[in-house]
Amino acid sequence: MTRWAIFTEHRAVVGRTAEWCRQANIRFASLFILLFSLFGLVSSPRAAELAVPTGPVVFSVTGQIQVRNAGDQADFDYQLLQSLPQNEIRTGTPWTDGEHVYRGVLLSDLLARVGARGKIMRANALNDYHVDIPLQGLRHYPVLLATHQDGKKMRIRDKGPVWIILPLKDYPELNTKRHHETMVWQLRSLDIR
Repeated sequence: MTRWAIFTEHRAVVGRTAEWCRQANIRFASLFILLFSLFGLVSSPRAAELAVPTGPVVFSVTGQIQVRNAGDQADFDYQLLQSLPQNEIRTGTPWTDGEHVYRGVLLSDLLARVGARGKIMRANALNDYHVDIPLQGLRHYPVLLATHQDGKKMRIRDKGPVWIILPLKDYPELNTKRHHETMVWQLRSLDIR
């Protein structure tokens, strides 16, 4: 056998071996996913259940969401909101004196938790004020659904129980009338469209 023939045969064997390994990896990965799915070890956002509120509902998300706990919506009491990752923002607002520290859940975390899929979010206040907000524009900023101001739980008279807070101090481009209109206080619900 010539060197060329040996080289060609070697390449063919290596090629068949590589193809067998690739197919074996695909089969193994498929089997792995199947087994873990059967035993509930792999979860999807849709499969992740949202607990039912045990206290008074302070806030709801409706519309194009995948995770619900009350019919066709996701209801939150203070305990459920507090169970989500909490963040703080220090900023001023046009309606408050000086800077304050606001604490709550990031809008992006809440939308991910309920599996929101829309392009527009309608924010509805207790007094029926509402504003439509394009979600794409908010994705670049840490928008907070604040439940606390300076360590104290916000009451309705304090613009609570939930207030959309934009980080105006850290992102001066948000400090405009157009963005101020999206900072809905006494937030009752978000409708994802």
